[in-house]
Amino acid sequence: MNQSDEAEITLQVCDPKIISGINKYIVYTIKGMDKNGQFDIQRRFSDFKTIRQFLLTKWPGCYIPPVPPKKAFGNMEQQFIDERREMLEDFLKRIATLKFLWYSEEFQIFLKTPGEIEKALLSIPKVTNDEIINKYQDTFSELSGREINREIIQKINDFKAFIKKVQPMVQNFKQIAKNIAEAKQSHQIILIDFIIRGIPQYENTLLLEYVEQKEKLPFTNIIQNEEVKELIDQYCELLKDPKLNQLYQEVRKEGKQLKAFLETFSEREKYEYQKANAESRQKELELALQEVLAGKTTIRTLFSKGKKDDNIAKLQYQITEVGKEIESYQFICDILTVLVGYVEIDKFKVEKQYQYYSMIKNIISYQSRFSEIEEKLWSKVLESEYLQQQQQ
Repeated sequence: MNQSDEAEITLQVCDPKIISGINKYIVYTIKGMDKNGQFDIQRRFSDFKTIRQFLLTKWPGCYIPPVPPKKAFGNMEQQFIDERREMLEDFLKRIATLKFLWYSEEFQIFLKTPGEIEKALLSIPKVTNDEIINKYQDTFSELSGREINREIIQKINDFKAFIKKVQPMVQNFKQIAKNIAEAKQSHQIILIDFIIRGIPQYENTLLLEYVEQKEKLPFTNIIQNEEVKELIDQYCELLKDPKLNQLYQEVRKEGKQLKAFLETFSEREKYEYQKANAESRQKELELALQEVLAGKTTIRTLFSKGKKDDNIAKLQYQITEVGKEIESYQFICDILTVLVGYVEIDKFKVEKQYQYYSMIKNIISYQSRFSEIEEKLWSKVLESEYLQQQQQ
């Protein structure tokens, strides 16, 4: 790999703006720097979908990270805009780890060419089989010589079957995670209000009548302490942090990632289908050639004004050309089989492990910190003189 390809890529997706018109839409600013210099451009959500589709076409068999799902209603709500911005940034950061995608012609156009992205991308010539072969031989030279055997084919088929099997399970778990996150967030909002307003209000309007002395209001008095005030601030800040929403977002992303990986299989299968079609055409041409050689009239030669020798030469030429086409499709199929079987599946599994362990560590760290602050806060309240008296 060229040393310049190791240059750090910095990026952010920021400053979402609602553009009014016949149809409202949102533009996001993409800022950063790569080895080619700085970039600062605005793109709408549909542009992200467009570049991803182009990457799928130009880099068949490669796993292309997904963009966020489309939403028909509520897509102008601030929470949704913030979540989408974060997910679009995540999409770009994943592309940035795949330098061959980041520095591809189509992605650099997306990143640095102002104006309508689809029109600019359509100006790129359609990639040929030979170009795909040459590009992949250069990009994935380390895969040269890898064996295509029964085990690697079985690995691909098994992982495809696994994804299809677990997709409904992930969808179900996504709904469970969403329900938990929403219930937790609702509970935490109520608890913050209870601590900041509810308890002090109860003590000052009701308990004061019973005890008749402000000094006997345990919570009201203890929260005057600076240390306790700071603990309450920390406690409420933790309550405001929708940490369990991260679990929902991760499960939501996983569903999209599984679907995106199925597209990786689909691109590989597309070339296998095209190879099968070419083989079928070759058989038809060979059969037609045999019939012409035997002196029979075929559909192909019925309306031909040429001589028999000319028809034979034409059919032989067509058979040769289709043979070359089959060879190129076979070469691409082999490359994609090696790429998916030896690289993409293993890389995807490692990435999913990392995502899960990072998420669990973050949630556990949060819950641990939350429990620590909660215990300190309520322990301080228990130290109130009058609560201590009640315990005796």
